[in-house]
Amino acid sequence: MAYKGPPKVQKVMVQPINLIFRYLQNRSRVQIWLYENVNLRIEGHIVGFDEYMNIVLDDAEEVHMKTKNRKQIGRIMMKGDNITLIQNVNPNASVETLSKVLGLGWVVSQQSHVVLSVPGGKSASSFMERCIAFIGDNAPECVKTNAFLNLPKEALIKLISSDFLCLEEEEVWRCVLAWAKQRAGVTQPTAHWAEEERARVCHHLAPLMQHVRLLLIDSAVFAEEVEPTGAVPMELSLERYRRAALHSAPRPAPRPDPDKRTQPRLAVNLFAGSAILQQDKSAFQSLINTWCGSPKQSWRLVFRASAHAFSAHAFHAHCDGVAPVLLLVQLQRGEVIGGYCEAGWAAGGAGGYVSAERAMLFSLAEPPARYPLLKKPFALCHHPDCGPIFGAGADLLVSHQCNANSDSYSNLHSYGDAAPAAPTAPPASLAPDYNFTVREYELFTCAP
Repeated sequence: MAYKGPPKVQKVMVQPINLIFRYLQNRSRVQIWLYENVNLRIEGHIVGFDEYMNIVLDDAEEVHMKTKNRKQIGRIMMKGDNITLIQNVNPNASVETLSKVLGLGWVVSQQSHVVLSVPGGKSASSFMERCIAFIGDNAPECVKTNAFLNLPKEALIKLISSDFLCLEEEEVWRCVLAWAKQRAGVTQPTAHWAEEERARVCHHLAPLMQHVRLLLIDSAVFAEEVEPTGAVPMELSLERYRRAALHSAPRPAPRPDPDKRTQPRLAVNLFAGSAILQQDKSAFQSLINTWCGSPKQSWRLVFRASAHAFSAHAFHAHCDGVAPVLLLVQLQRGEVIGGYCEAGWAAGGAGGYVSAERAMLFSLAEPPARYPLLKKPFALCHHPDCGPIFGAGADLLVSHQCNANSDSYSNLHSYGDAAPAAPTAPPASLAPDYNFTVREYELFTCAP
């Protein structure tokens, strides 16, 4: 019988209606781009549609792309004629997509001598740097995706070399090992490797080892997970144990090419989901945790004004009864102020005040400053017509619809230094001005 070549693969066309139905079934949150309106998009959950792609959205929000402001509009119906694009806004999907884009972009940039560009006149390298920054901020989700395991070696090196990869160094090692095992086709744990499997994994690990900061890895993890792979040179193992015996790794003297193996990454992402403590502000995460008394505390995002609405009602609906609380407020010009309290907001107290033993306010200016609680009966104040309030007077008050007015203010007297600089000194403020407009604010509580 003559060979007729490989069997033909029949490609199945995906009907748009079927994709919309999948979004409805999975209760996916989608973002809809509008026809001839590039500055406004609509997000929500699809709860109904017809053959003309008219769509009913629940929990819908208007998203203004320039100001990043959001406005809740409830349940709406959109005509199909007004829809340009529908996309899933699931965060994991975004990370998966950007990991794929990073890998593909790297391959194209290495194989082409043409200067690549992206819309807006920015170079492809600039776009890829943005991909790396986003993936770094969302590293715990990124490293779980298949797209991460399929990154080209050069793209992975670029990623794990970043100071802003938001992972503990032990997790950086684990994800690098997972990548190498995927490339080597090895699925067994290290203890069960045959010599030939060990050689294949080490071959893929070799170019990555100098980019993993092995000297910062916990001693137990180094002994139990890193050394058994056989990928660590003997001299590096000896140096690692010598540093561990001294209980401290001395910082190298400044030089043009410092040894990054001894320098901690700047931003382990302890505030997952924060839109405020990112990039140039990410180094403040560890400082805030030090102020709160737990250097490695992780925080869970409870409320973001741009996502849930800037109204007082939205704040209290999501945040009342939550404790402890950590508030971040980004002002219109980008300054960041905030506060921490071991108690939470609750209605019913005398005058609306909530007492606490531990609380503070802070400003992430240059230099950063914190102001401990002085008057414990007035740690917080609950007012149904306002957002979060710290202190009596108030030391920090975020107003209703604070992004559209300058009614928010700071007037320190329940918080501050125990001994003021001068008896007649005017009340201090967390912000440059007494009144201010808020661009964004977020509330966190301790993650389990």
